[in-house]
Amino acid sequence: MVFSLKIQLFQGNLSMKKIIPFILLAFIGIFANDFLEIHFFGSGTCSECNQLKHQLLFRLQAEHQDSLKIVMFDTDITEYNAKMIRYDNHFGVKNSAPQELFFPDTFLTGFDDISNLGEEFILRFLSDRSFWTPISVQDTSDIKEDLKKRFDSFAFWSITAAGIVDGINPCAIATMIFLISFLTLQKRKKFEVLVVGLSFTASVFVTYTLLGVGAFQGITALQRYHFISEIIKWGAVSLAGFVAIFSFADAIRYAITKNAASMTLQLPKPVKKSIHKVISKNIRGTSLVIGTIITGFLVTLLEAVCTGQVYLPTIILMTRMEGFESTGWLWLLYYNFLFVLPLLIVMIAAYFGLTWERLAGLTQKHLTLMKVLLGVVMTGIAIYLAVHLV
Repeated sequence: MVFSLKIQLFQGNLSMKKIIPFILLAFIGIFANDFLEIHFFGSGTCSECNQLKHQLLFRLQAEHQDSLKIVMFDTDITEYNAKMIRYDNHFGVKNSAPQELFFPDTFLTGFDDISNLGEEFILRFLSDRSFWTPISVQDTSDIKEDLKKRFDSFAFWSITAAGIVDGINPCAIATMIFLISFLTLQKRKKFEVLVVGLSFTASVFVTYTLLGVGAFQGITALQRYHFISEIIKWGAVSLAGFVAIFSFADAIRYAITKNAASMTLQLPKPVKKSIHKVISKNIRGTSLVIGTIITGFLVTLLEAVCTGQVYLPTIILMTRMEGFESTGWLWLLYYNFLFVLPLLIVMIAAYFGLTWERLAGLTQKHLTLMKVLLGVVMTGIAIYLAVHLV
């Protein structure tokens, strides 16, 4: 959104035109800089931020190097993200954007406005030294809280929804059903079922979190490169979009046929066989805890072929969300807790007598709803990445 200048440029009547130059000369020496200074805020991993820098700001800086100073702040850094919020509060920005350009007494926000009007504004300011005043923004004590609220407003619901649907997707539930059926056939005691359930859940949580940390670090590092950042972003949009489309298609197909085997988004048969083999091989004998931990680790790696379809776009979303670095690891832990929560509930229910037949029946009854929820969440992530984080 473009806000009109608080001080209208180049206006006046005939009589004032004779007086204004003397007034300006009197005050320029006191209040004006030797150059026009403007401030730009944008993420170092944002493709359009980099486009504005290279195609507009760097060019104007080079053309007017004796009279123009453009200070650039990377909003991936918490300190500068908080600084942008101070500027928003000071200038009265109602709708913040990934790119914001501040002048001494006005601002432009968003890629379109800065791209279309940025050069015009800069040249108008350069033409009149009376506007070469420093940008002065006072600090406030509530910046950290404002930053936290701004991030939390979107993060809580998006990450909560993604974590839950990832945890209840058919890929994960299929493994739960086989694990409970295997324990039933082994005629394990209730206490042993509880030990297996808790150990398996803990192992899955740790492994999935480590996978997330590795992906987060790698994606963050690669996104520093503009071209790779574009590939990652649009790859995530495409993946989330395809998962959404196939989820809705699976929901419709299952609602009509009631045949789970016909669904597109499910674990491939070779992976299913590998998971069954891992469980059957390791959860035996006296070393129950060690075997279960190893099983959880291996099964999580195998399941990632399917569960990663939700996890990866969500992690990419996290790496691009404003202020993520300040609380990011807590959100990653929160996501993974939600992912294993259904597994934990099922394992505890198995301790109290839940059978694999009952679990399979509940899954089949609500499979259409689960697929629809997955499609809705992935649609939201795809749209947010494509529209708001370009």
